Amino acid sequence: MSFGPSLVRSRFSAGLPSCVPQHRLRFGHWFRQRPGSPRSARCIVNDASSASAVSSVGSGVGDSDLKSSAIPRSTLLGNKPAATSYTSNSTSDPVAENENRISHPPVPAAQPSPEEHGGLSGPKKPSRKGFKTRVTYNTLTVSDGELSYRTRFVDQRTRDLEDEIMSRTWFDSGLDVRRWRAALTEIFKAKHFARDVRWELAEQFRPNDEDAKLRGLLETDGLGRFREAWEALDKKSKAAHWKRLSLWLLQDSPELALEFFLVTSQSAHRPVFLMMTDCLSYLHAFYNDRLRQWKRGTHTYDSAVQTCLDPSNWPIIVVSQKGVRQYLMVADRDHLHSAYDYVVDKNVHITAETYLCFMRRFIDFEDVDKALDVLERVRGLSQHEYLIDSVAVMQHCCKLLTLDSVLDSPNGRNFRILPSLLRMGVRPDRDMMNVVLRNAFRTGDPQLGLDMLNYMRNQNMKPDSYTYLTLLTDAVSRGDRHLVDSLIEEIEPQEEISKNPWIANKTLHAHFVFTAKNIEEDADPSATFYSLLDLYTKLHDITPLKELTILPADYTPPAGGANEPPSVIALYLIIASYLRCHKRMPHVLRIYKYFHSMVLKGHEIIAPLAATDHTYNEFLVAFRKDPQGIRPSVRLVEDMLAPTTTHRDEVLPMTRAKPTVRTWTLLLSSFTYNRQPMAAERVKDMMAKYGVEFNMVTWNTIISGYANAQNVPEVAKAIKALEAQGFAIDAYTMKSLRYLHDPERLWEVVKELDELSTGPATDVSSVVSPLHDKQEYTSGGADDLLDLGLRRLQESQATKL
Repeated sequence: MSFGPSLVRSRFSAGLPSCVPQHRLRFGHWFRQRPGSPRSARCIVNDASSASAVSSVGSGVGDSDLKSSAIPRSTLLGNKPAATSYTSNSTSDPVAENENRISHPPVPAAQPSPEEHGGLSGPKKPSRKGFKTRVTYNTLTVSDGELSYRTRFVDQRTRDLEDEIMSRTWFDSGLDVRRWRAALTEIFKAKHFARDVRWELAEQFRPNDEDAKLRGLLETDGLGRFREAWEALDKKSKAAHWKRLSLWLLQDSPELALEFFLVTSQSAHRPVFLMMTDCLSYLHAFYNDRLRQWKRGTHTYDSAVQTCLDPSNWPIIVVSQKGVRQYLMVADRDHLHSAYDYVVDKNVHITAETYLCFMRRFIDFEDVDKALDVLERVRGLSQHEYLIDSVAVMQHCCKLLTLDSVLDSPNGRNFRILPSLLRMGVRPDRDMMNVVLRNAFRTGDPQLGLDMLNYMRNQNMKPDSYTYLTLLTDAVSRGDRHLVDSLIEEIEPQEEISKNPWIANKTLHAHFVFTAKNIEEDADPSATFYSLLDLYTKLHDITPLKELTILPADYTPPAGGANEPPSVIALYLIIASYLRCHKRMPHVLRIYKYFHSMVLKGHEIIAPLAATDHTYNEFLVAFRKDPQGIRPSVRLVEDMLAPTTTHRDEVLPMTRAKPTVRTWTLLLSSFTYNRQPMAAERVKDMMAKYGVEFNMVTWNTIISGYANAQNVPEVAKAIKALEAQGFAIDAYTMKSLRYLHDPERLWEVVKELDELSTGPATDVSSVVSPLHDKQEYTSGGADDLLDLGLRRLQESQATKL
C-alpha cells in the first residue's frame, strides 16, 4: 500500500481508531437477559447514588464505550466465576499498584444484596487502625474476543470526590436516565434514517406548558431572563424540565439547544455528564458545520462545548470516554493542560483511546514532552488495551516524529524524540522510518538521510511511495539531477508507485525545475515544453489545456495516454512550463484571458488554480520583461484584489487568492526592470496600504532599482531600512550594488545616516582600513575600486549585526 506526502496528516485527521471488538464490555455495563434464560450477570461498580449508576445505562447515542450486551449468562461466564468485589487493607497506594490488575475471584455461594454490603460490590471487611480502606471494582471485559476480569482499587478519597461531583448534578434515578437515553437514541435513529420519531418509546418526555414557557424565555433572552427563571427552579424541577426540553430542542432548533446546554451547564446543579455528552454527540453528528458559525455573547461553538463538558464535572470512577474526547478536540492549549493535570491528579479513569487523544492534541500544540508523558501512560495500560506496537500507537508515534529535531549533546548529534520512543519499547515500522528518513534529510546532511535509507533496506523495509517522494524531494531541492534520473528509472517499473499522484506530480516538478524553469541557452524551448507535455499526457487528460488554448485544436496526444483529470499541481506545472518556454506576449495575454474567464465561471478543473497565487505569479513572470506586459500586470493584481461578488451581487463560485508578498514583488520588479520609478513607488505604497511586509527579495528588488538609477541616497536609506527590519545584505544585494558608479559615495551616505540615527559614528578603522592612499584607487582600476568599496560596506554591516 502506498501513501502520499500527507500520509501522517491525513491518517490522523479522522477520529481515533479502535482495536477492540464492538461488543467489548466496559465499567458499569448491564447485560440484557434473553427471554426464558436465567438472569444475566451484571457488574456492580457502585451504589445507586454514585456516578457508576449513571454509566450503567443502556446503549447511548454513538458511544461505543457504554453499550449494552445481549450475551446470555451461560455464554458470558461459562466455567469462569462471576464478578465480585471485596475490600482489603494496605499501607501502599492501591491505585498506583493495582490500576490494571486482572483477577479471577472465586464464585460466591450467593450474591449478597446491596443492603448486605452497603451498596458496594462486595462485603465490607472492617479495616484495622492505621490502614486505608479501599474499594475494589471488578469489571468483566472482552479483549481480543476473550472474556476477562479487570480489578481496580479505589480509595475512600476518590469515592468521596465522586460523591461530591455527583452532588453537583441533578441526577436522581438511573432508571430515568436510561429511559431518557432510549428516547434520544430513537430521535437519533429517526434523524439518521429520515423517518418520524416513534413517540411511544419516549411518551413521558413530551413537553408540557411549563416547558413551552421556558422555551419562550430562551428564545427571547436566553442569557438573561431564561437564566434567572432556570435558577429559580429547584433541583428536581430542573431535572424534569431538562430531560424534556433537551429532546425537544435537539429536534427543532440546534442553535437554541446549544444555548440551552450552555446556560444549564453554568447552573449550580448541572446536567449529568453522560447525558450532556449524548446531546453534544447528536449536535456534532448532524449540525457540526452549521453550528461552527454559532455565537452567543462571548461564547462560540467551541467555548460552549468546553463549558458544557468542563472537567470539573467529569466523574472519577466511571466517565464517558467519548465525552472526554469531545472536550479535548475543542480545547485550547491551556484548557488541554488543565484537563490533563486534572486527570492525573484526581486519578480519573481514562482508557488508552482517550490517552491517545490527549497525545494527539499535545502533538497539535507541538508539546513534545507532554506527548511523551502520555505515551508512557499508554504503555502502562498496554497489557489490557493496546500493545505498545499496536496500529493506533504506531500511528501516533509517526505523527509525533514529525516534530523531531536534531540536538547536539556531549555524546554527539542525535534526534530528540526517536531515542525516547525506542527506550519505551517502540519498534519502528516502515511508516515511522519514512518520517525519520524525512527528518534526516531536513537536517541538511544528505549523508544522514542515506544512512537511514540503508538501515531501512537492511531491515527489509521495501520503499513505498512516501519513501520515494522523500528521496525525490531532497534530490530536487539540492539540484542533484543524476540522483533524480536514477530514482525515476527505479520507480517506472513499479506501476502502482509510478501512478501515485504525488509521485507523478513530483516527477513532473523535477522535469520542470531542471528544464523549463532554467532553460539552457542552446536548448529548444518548444522541444522542452513538448517533452514535459508527453510526461503530462501519460497520466492526465489534455482537455483543460485545449480550453486554455495552450494546445492546438488538432493536437493528438501519444498513444497510451490517460484520461484522468489533472491535479491542481500538475495543471499548474504544465501552464508554467508553457509560459516559460513561449514568451511571446500575444500568446501570454490570450492564455490569461481564458484563464481569468474560467475562474469567474467556476470551471471545475481550472478555477481551483486561483485559490493560490502560484499561477498568477507565473503570468507576472511572463509579463515582467516586456514593456507591453506592464498594463496586464496591473490588471492581474487588480483581478486578485477584486471582491468575490460580481456586479449583480452574485457570489463567485471560487474565491481568488489575494496578492502575496511575492506577487507584489514581481509587480515591483516589472516597473523596476522597465525603468518606471514612479510606478514602483506607487507599488510600495500599495504594499503598505494592504499591510504586506517586505521580505529580502523585495528589498533586493528595491535596491537594484535605485542602484540602476544611480540614486545613492535612496540605496543607503533602503539598506538602513533593511537592517532595521532584521535582515542583512546578501550576495544578491552585493550584485545589485555593483551597478553603482561611485560605491565610496554610498559608504559616506551610510555613515551620515548612522550619525543621524545614533549620534557620533563609531570609529570603524579597527575593522576596515581607510582608503587614504590615492594610489590604491588608480592602480587597480575601476573594478578594484568597486570591489573595495562594496567590501567595506559589507564588513560594516557585519560589524553592526
